[in-house]
Amino acid sequence: MLEYVLSHFYSLYPQAKRYKISYGNAAGETGVVIKKYAGNFFEGQEPQPGQPVWYEWKGKRIPFFFEHDQVAELVKYKDGVAYIQYDIVAAAFYLLSGWQEFHSQHHDQFGRFPYSASVQSKYGFIGIPVVNYYFSILKEAIENCFDVKLKQKQWKDSAFATCLTHDIDRLQSAWKVAGMQRLKQGRHLAVARLCTKKLLKKDAWNNIPEVMALAEKHQLKATYFWMAQNQTYKGHPNADYKVQEPLYQKTLQTLAEAGHEVALHGSFGTCESTDQLLEEAERLQVPVSGNRFHYLQYKPKITPTIVQQSQLAYDSTLGFAEQTGFRNSFCHPFFPYDFKNRKAFDFLELPLIAMDVTLYGPNYMHLRPAEVLQLLRPILREVKEFGGLFTLLWHNENISDYPEYPLGPHEQNWREVLEDLLDYVADAGTGFLTCSEAVAAFKAKE
Repeated sequence: MLEYVLSHFYSLYPQAKRYKISYGNAAGETGVVIKKYAGNFFEGQEPQPGQPVWYEWKGKRIPFFFEHDQVAELVKYKDGVAYIQYDIVAAAFYLLSGWQEFHSQHHDQFGRFPYSASVQSKYGFIGIPVVNYYFSILKEAIENCFDVKLKQKQWKDSAFATCLTHDIDRLQSAWKVAGMQRLKQGRHLAVARLCTKKLLKKDAWNNIPEVMALAEKHQLKATYFWMAQNQTYKGHPNADYKVQEPLYQKTLQTLAEAGHEVALHGSFGTCESTDQLLEEAERLQVPVSGNRFHYLQYKPKITPTIVQQSQLAYDSTLGFAEQTGFRNSFCHPFFPYDFKNRKAFDFLELPLIAMDVTLYGPNYMHLRPAEVLQLLRPILREVKEFGGLFTLLWHNENISDYPEYPLGPHEQNWREVLEDLLDYVADAGTGFLTCSEAVAAFKAKE
């Protein structure tokens, strides 16, 4: 537990390795001493601990698990020793490792761990990267105890990093899917236009050149997650195109030549099958180093091992479909925890912070375009505060003029919402990276 947590702390503050940190047994210790709680929660399989104690740190009300009593001082300094009086190691491990998901019996219709079953939902802190706050407590304790200033690793000299990603699910269905929604509203002219485009062999969602043009306008390179399975799975849709066809193979090559990243969008079933995941990666016929599972399917007792066995460098699935924010309460890449072998897996998880479908989906947050930036600003302030990574998913359908669900005549379209968001993070000092570039930057030595 201690090694897993400190390895992530050191990944942000490499210089901290020089200074002594003790966990429990404070008598006679020097340096920084972190309290170790005396309970046996981690010897069992309960998904959630008891109600946390709350303490304000850096202007934020932060939950501390495995505690019962309020303390007057979160960090107490005495005789050259800094005593952190809550067990931030156990709390950080609990959130970062995904303990609650691994041991939970709650699953939705797609086998996913639902936001409603999480401690983030129960106690209302999905928009706060709590583990980063724990690390800031440890950082300040080291700095004050040893009279040093710890420098955090930077994203190529940027205040924080942003990965714009696109899941390519549908390229040939606008006439049918978007058309049906408009037909329900009596928008017959829009339906006629969509059908005309299809007859001319230019479906409104077959728009990768437009997606690339948007990236060029904002001077960034994006990551495109492509699916290699077009057959339905237990009644659920995969891709509506065949990526092996020459037209799409040429598109993949064009993306790579332009400096964008092509990654794998593992179809239904791949989160439980290494062979299927590897087979689909081969079908793309271009080298890939990362994956995101379709519908954000992720089964904690199986899926991390699948990714590990596939030897992919990263995954970017872990975000709640129903809610934006920090699923593992951390705004940086992290190594998922291997509960069987009690150590970190070798691949990096790039946490998914926001997805377009989450924002507008009728069964999710169901926001209007004008509400999006207001919702995301506090989350982005947290990412910037801690020099983190903002991973954003925007489907190609929502860069077209015909998103699945029609908007009002005076509303922004979802492409404009994305552009406003990209302008906002650019003005805030972000650096734009592909997912592979983010992995390389995160792993780079000082």
